Amino acid sequence: MKKIFFTFFVLLQSILNSQNVDLRNLTMNSNLILFVEMSDFDYSNKYINDHSKAGFIKVNNYEEIIKNDSNIKFIDKEIYCPQSENDYYENSRINGSECLGIADFGSDRKYYSILFFRKEKKRLTLLAHFAKSDFNFKSIIEKIKQVQEIEKSKSLGERYEKSIDYYLKCKDLPNTDFINYYKQVNILKSDTLVLTEKQLILAKNNFLEGNEGYYELVSDKFPEEVQHFYINKMKSFLSLKEEDYFSYYDFREAYEKATNTGYADDSEMGKLKDKLTDELSIKERIEIMRLLIQNAEQED
Repeated sequence: MKKIFFTFFVLLQSILNSQNVDLRNLTMNSNLILFVEMSDFDYSNKYINDHSKAGFIKVNNYEEIIKNDSNIKFIDKEIYCPQSENDYYENSRINGSECLGIADFGSDRKYYSILFFRKEKKRLTLLAHFAKSDFNFKSIIEKIKQVQEIEKSKSLGERYEKSIDYYLKCKDLPNTDFINYYKQVNILKSDTLVLTEKQLILAKNNFLEGNEGYYELVSDKFPEEVQHFYINKMKSFLSLKEEDYFSYYDFREAYEKATNTGYADDSEMGKLKDKLTDELSIKERIEIMRLLIQNAEQED
């Protein structure tokens, strides 16, 4: 066993499901992106005084330059690492718990990372570091290169459409900043994303696979498929055992979306829905759920 002293700094949990870290934004905010092996870089600190320090990373080699438009030499240079979270991402959301101090690594295995740097005036700053061992780095690199193709767009309309294609392929959605920007430049007229017919089909497929974030985009266009999805979701609660966790909120929400009724539903079925709580016995719970499912199916 080889003992390696290292300090992993930064980082945000991830990736590509969502949502958590937006790889498109991270890539666009980066001027230099490197795929590296653990032995290709080192972290260090410089103590400014007895109560503060500055962190640095030094890259001495790399496996691949994924992106580089910085025009700054980076090999064997001390690159600044902010000691706190940066403007875009929250610490601990990429790699799970922070890795600090001493760890044991087997000498027969290599550990890889992706380093994201941003150019600030005439120097580079570390923006993020993907280091989790179970990341699919090949897939991440492919997505980064897809984002680089978006950056080559010749018009805002083309950039918007390619970005939507990217998010749909990643089973993700853009954040509100994306929407607000395209409203500002008059590509969007409201807070609702505009999708082509082909994109809507992909959004519907993502939704039917369980990505409910697409509900608002597909509910009006594909009402029958959406209703069947939520009826099936309601039925899945019937198989829960006494010891299983039961989310009456999730069941209520599925019923509301299956029947197009809101939270404040004063009908007989709405009042029955409101009786669902975790204080009910499993027998009482199942009886109410069966009645609500039956009502939702009659709405079909």
